[in-house]
Amino acid sequence: MISGTKCAKIGLKRTVNKTSYTCTKKGKSFVWTKTKSSGTPSAGSSGGATSSTTTITTTTAVPAQNSGWSFDYKKSVWVSQGAAPKCSLPLIAESELLDFSKVRSFVQPGQYRGGSYKPHGGLRWSEYGSYVSGVTISAPFDGRITMVVHYKTENIYQFGINIIHPCGFMLRLGHLKEPSDFIANILKTIAPAVENDSRENYIREVFIKKGQVIATEVGMPAPASPDSFGTFIDLGILDLRAKNPILPTNFSSNADVRYSLYSVCWYQGEYLSPADRAKVQSLQFSNADAKSDYCKPSG
Repeated sequence: MISGTKCAKIGLKRTVNKTSYTCTKKGKSFVWTKTKSSGTPSAGSSGGATSSTTTITTTTAVPAQNSGWSFDYKKSVWVSQGAAPKCSLPLIAESELLDFSKVRSFVQPGQYRGGSYKPHGGLRWSEYGSYVSGVTISAPFDGRITMVVHYKTENIYQFGINIIHPCGFMLRLGHLKEPSDFIANILKTIAPAVENDSRENYIREVFIKKGQVIATEVGMPAPASPDSFGTFIDLGILDLRAKNPILPTNFSSNADVRYSLYSVCWYQGEYLSPADRAKVQSLQFSNADAKSDYCKPSG
């Protein structure tokens, strides 16, 4: 049950265990309120909080020990559906996700940006007013694809994906533009992309192998408006095994607790290879904001 937990925007809808919830205002906060029961998970308004479920079978192999992970809203914890294998760090080997040597700037995870809390951070390849083509994003490990989303903004196609490593890490990617054939076939199974409808679509039994291409273009090319134009992605990493210990016990935000309580500072620690970590740490902040709830101050 998620009644009473915080949500991001009035009017968002979500279905959990066949029960529908709507984001409403209570006092000064936005919270999920039970609206009605439904026999089928529904897809609703934009904002990424609504979900539908699709079952797809693929022949792509993954390790047999992949047990899967699910979120217990009552306890606000991620739960492994079986014996999870031991994690091996660093999670992402050098250049397995992308070529970090070509990234020009980044934003930190764990910030309020644009009026809402962003557990994810991001990377940017372009300077203001320019676009860089040919950015390729690949799966950095064998895993289970658990969520896909696609939509249009300013009539430009965008998609995102969540991939869970069997040991209990989630990789979240957003503002991807051109999917590989493998990912395009998955995106065809959900409702067509429409303007500003960024609902999340939960899927089952879809696996991806390390090295498979996810996207070959990212960000917002022309004719995007000047404020949107550029080459960038959203990037988040979650450790599903335990809540982020750096957060205070009374931490709250208007982001989904599945993401906000478990996201980590992916450019610190052993999530990226030492070489890629050093490359990110040498970059400037795209938004000039050095504050983060997840990351320790540099220096």
